[in-house]
This record gives sequence, C-alpha cells and structure tokens, in this order.
Amino acid sequence: MSGGEAFALSALMSSVGTMSSINAQRAALNRENYRTQTEAKLAKVQALEEENARQELARMSLANNSAYQSIAGYYDDGMSFLNMNKQVESKTLKDISNIRVMASSTQNKYRQMLYENKMKDNELVFGGYTSVMAELATGYANYKWYG
Repeated sequence: MSGGEAFALSALMSSVGTMSSINAQRAALNRENYRTQTEAKLAKVQALEEENARQELARMSLANNSAYQSIAGYYDDGMSFLNMNKQVESKTLKDISNIRVMASSTQNKYRQMLYENKMKDNELVFGGYTSVMAELATGYANYKWYG
C-alpha cells in the first residue's frame, strides 16, 4: 500500500466515523424531542387538572355558602351572601386565568426546546456532511499527491 492509498483510506475511515457520530447525535436529539413532547403533554394534562380542581373548590365554596345561608335562616339573597359568592367567582376566575397563563408559558417553553433541537439537527447535518466532504477531499488530494 502506497502512502497515498493510506491517506485516502484514513480519510475514508475518518468520514465513516464522522457519519456514525452524526447519526448517533441525531438519534439522541430524536429521543430528547420525544421526552420533551411527552413532558409537554403531561404539563397540559396537569394544567387541566389544576383548573378542574380550582373549579371544584369554587363549587364547594358556593355550596357551603348556600348551606350556611339556609342554616342561618336567610330566605332571600342578602347582599352579604351575594357579595361572598361574587368574591368566590372573582377569585376563581383570577386563579383559572393564572393557571392558563402558566400553562401557556410552559407549552411555549417546550415549543422553544423542540425548535432549538430542530436547529441543532439542521446544523449537525450541515456541519457533519461538510466535515465529511472536507475529509474526503483531503484524502483524495493526499492520494493524488503521494500516490
């Protein structure tokens, strides 16, 4: 084997190693994307559960207010009871709004992570193939020079 052939073979083996590394890194990104998508779905479900729990708490508060009103002997909708119920409803709406804002923020975070991984994948492919082509060109040049 001549020196040129050895350089060409070395460049070829290095290119295969680079391609293998590209594939392994892309597979790792795909696994990370799957985990991120799963976490995003879980976060969405958790936000819905929090919203439902808050609505249930409000319904219980309104029911307790009605029970107290009936026990206290009030047969009309007195202003204090109406005000208590309005406060429960107002607080519930505010809490649900906060839950939705946080859920939206969390989903945005996961979308950004997926986008960043997509950019990493694109750069990995471009940079990797550029590196492979450079290695092969260098190997061919060495083959021609020393061959």
